[in-house]
Amino acid sequence: MPMKASVSKTGSLSGISQGIKGRVSDILEEAGALMLSDMKLLTPRDTANPGKHAVDGLTMVIEGDGLRVLVGLPNDRLASEYFWFRFLDGGTAGGTVTYRKGGKRFSMNVPARPALHILERAKDGRVQDVERLIRAAIAEGQSTL
Repeated sequence: MPMKASVSKTGSLSGISQGIKGRVSDILEEAGALMLSDMKLLTPRDTANPGKHAVDGLTMVIEGDGLRVLVGLPNDRLASEYFWFRFLDGGTAGGTVTYRKGGKRFSMNVPARPALHILERAKDGRVQDVERLIRAAIAEGQSTL
């Protein structure tokens, strides 16, 4: 469930000069770190479970030339290992869940939980700042040409 820039923004960034790219990639890394910190603040810790918490799996990965920053659970291993993050983010309808373990069948009641919309809230809280920083970096790079 990583957050990604839209295709149109990524495509427009790929045609800029190296100097501007370096500055924009620095800003995207900074923006990714801000979003990651927001996500970590918005993700609750399960006080009943002293082991793994969903917040522990949240991370940031910078790919390629730095114009692609993945924030959240950026790969399949983390998404699988911290699978319950999607239930925190999207909520649950509640009801009885039946599953099998070791050849036996088990049932449990899952309470209805409201969606926390962690990814959306972290992204929406920073999107205007990120766009402003990118515009400033591009203007700064164009003035030095």
